[in-house]
Amino acid sequence: MYFPDIDRNKCTKCFFCVNICPKSVFEISDNEVQVANPVFCNGCEACVAECPEDAIILLDT
Repeated sequence: MYFPDIDRNKCTKCFFCVNICPKSVFEISDNEVQVANPVFCNGCEACVAECPEDAIILLDT
C-alpha cells in the first residue's frame, strides 16, 4: 500500500496532482491539496511525475 505525502513547503498549489491522479486520491479543500483517499493510491507515481516542484513523495506502507 502506498501513501502520497505532500511537502507543504514546496507545494505551489498548481493542482496538477489533483487533475492527473487516475484514482482520485487528492482533492482541493480550502485552496489546499489534500490527500483525501489514500487507500485508493496504487503507486502509479503519476502525481510524482507531474508535480513541477517535486512536492510529492510516495511512502510505501
